[in-house]
Amino acid sequence: MRNLWNLLVQYHIALVFVIFQGIALTWFVGSHGYSRGKWVQRSLEWQGKWDQRISQWNRLTELDDLNRELLAENATLRAELHSARGDAIQSTYQGAEVIRSTWNSTTNQMVLNKGTAHGVKPGNGLLQNNRVVGRVVEASENYALALPLINPSIEWSVRIGSSGPVARLVWEGGDVTRATVYDVPRSAQFSPGDSVLSSGFQGYFPAGLLVGSIADEAPEFDGQFLNVPITLAADFRGIRYVQIAAPLGESEINGLTHSDSQQSP
Repeated sequence: MRNLWNLLVQYHIALVFVIFQGIALTWFVGSHGYSRGKWVQRSLEWQGKWDQRISQWNRLTELDDLNRELLAENATLRAELHSARGDAIQSTYQGAEVIRSTWNSTTNQMVLNKGTAHGVKPGNGLLQNNRVVGRVVEASENYALALPLINPSIEWSVRIGSSGPVARLVWEGGDVTRATVYDVPRSAQFSPGDSVLSSGFQGYFPAGLLVGSIADEAPEFDGQFLNVPITLAADFRGIRYVQIAAPLGESEINGLTHSDSQQSP
């Protein structure tokens, strides 16, 4: 609606002209006996088209507000679900809008409209409808920069199926719907269509969130392990809203691991 207001302000002179023209035409029709039936039909057609356009704009605004409400509600429900299941990693969730993103580059990234003022910090995970999207790497007061799965500079810990082996996922460029899971043992049992899930080991997300599924292509054998092509679950071309996952107890866990690393020789 703000764009509509700016448009009206910019073209207010033309709008006033059109209004006076309408008044003049109305006077002309009333004074000269022009066929009122045709005039009413044309007026109705013009008014109908204008009302339809206004209605479409209003619906878009209402849908945008509804999307934000649903995003917040889903965030609350997801946190309650993980708590009820007793997941090892509990997280809080909040909705955010993607205000800038790339998916056709070798350095794809996303900018969100939430930052440190909203509790967002580096390491928070991103989800789209329970599908893994990426993680936050930088945050200012009101915005956050995130790297998606489709960025080759970062690797992800995944598990094939709910009880399969843990391996690493890498996107190597090109097709934004495909990636490769490396270091899968030859003894692993899987089939095309099987789910690839988050392992929970990196601390960005709880375990068991959908990352993708095994592709129809045959895996490659590098002499020791299998390299398995997968189809990513998130729609990176159409992402507009995400949920930010902030694991509870993250600072305490990081403190333990940091302390251990300092004491190691």
